[in-house]
Amino acid sequence: MLISLWIKAFFVLQGVSLLILASSFGAEPMRLTLEHALQIALERNLELKAKSEELGIAEGRVIKSDIFLQNNPELEADMANKRLKKPEEGFNKNLFQPGVSLSQEFEIGGQPGYRREAAQRNHKKVTFEVSDFSRTLRFRITELFLKLLNGKAKITQAEQIVNLKNRLYEASKGRLAAGDIPAVQLAIAEFELNRAKSELISLQREYEELLSRLRTDIVLEEENVEPVGDLTRAPLAASLDQLLKSALEKRPDLAALDQEKKVTEAEELLTRAERIPNIKFGMFYEKDDKDNIVGGRVSIPLPFFDRKQGELREALSRKRIANLNYIQRRQALEKEVRAAFTRFKLAERDVSYYPEGAMKRFDESLELYQRAYQERAVDLADAILFQNQVIEARLKFIDTLTVYNLSLAELKFQAGIE
Repeated sequence: MLISLWIKAFFVLQGVSLLILASSFGAEPMRLTLEHALQIALERNLELKAKSEELGIAEGRVIKSDIFLQNNPELEADMANKRLKKPEEGFNKNLFQPGVSLSQEFEIGGQPGYRREAAQRNHKKVTFEVSDFSRTLRFRITELFLKLLNGKAKITQAEQIVNLKNRLYEASKGRLAAGDIPAVQLAIAEFELNRAKSELISLQREYEELLSRLRTDIVLEEENVEPVGDLTRAPLAASLDQLLKSALEKRPDLAALDQEKKVTEAEELLTRAERIPNIKFGMFYEKDDKDNIVGGRVSIPLPFFDRKQGELREALSRKRIANLNYIQRRQALEKEVRAAFTRFKLAERDVSYYPEGAMKRFDESLELYQRAYQERAVDLADAILFQNQVIEARLKFIDTLTVYNLSLAELKFQAGIE
């Protein structure tokens, strides 16, 4: 009795497991457009979140620079013991003398203004850096998505090829049975079918690898995802001069380096101002026996030895480095835009060789040759040769269209066009 109950429980658990697996495999895939993928990436990507936290550090520097006085007032208290050699009658030999003083240091060289300028420029620089990271992330997602659309189109094509090769194989079996072809041609048709199936598996494996990278970049928990969209021929009418102007005006990485120049300029002025010694004003109170003593004091450090020589040398070097980095980035930016424009024009010319509706014409040609073989108008070698030529042309067209879209995305990225 107990054994039978265990057996029943086992089969019930197996049935539940099968239901769960069936529901997971049969679940409708999440249809993901490029715009949706970009939106998810900007909301969830951990690298972008970590980069954005640098704004908090920059904001902290701004808050500190806005403090009215950088140095807190100092409160000092002391207690002295005055020992009297000849105390008066009724007084102790030891006379305690308390004292208290309050002092405040003031900057007189214009340091607060330079410090605020450096902090605010640094905040703008970090803002541009975060914007540039977001721009780079969007381009990376766009590249992956376009490659996924390429893979998806090739898989669809490969499935059609398998179906086509299978029909050719079935037709070969019919012609062999009719004594129209030798057995070796059936073996060739079967080999072509198996090769097409193998190529389909390779394409599916590459597609899954790209899909895994996309899910990682956009932090997507859903396993069943289907990128949707088409590889189009969207034109770009802008000239090279317009694209160069756009890059110089809109690229956040160049703007960040420009702000870095201004940060180092303000820091140099701040260092020079810090060579002027701060003045410390204070007041004190002391009690001496029966007398109350109130007074004030002023202290100024004398810069005989340390005159900020090392700090000034560092500030000047940072300023020169920032200027060189800006010049280098600007020169590299122009080269990047020119190279991307050249690649786009080549891709544009390449895709122009394929007229609209090229895929439909490829399919019609394949269908005609398939029918011709079934009707014994052509032999197997001619059918396979024609199929392979058309398949190669179709794959070339898909790759050409993908390269065009990737080149267009890269050109917009280099030109700073959203």
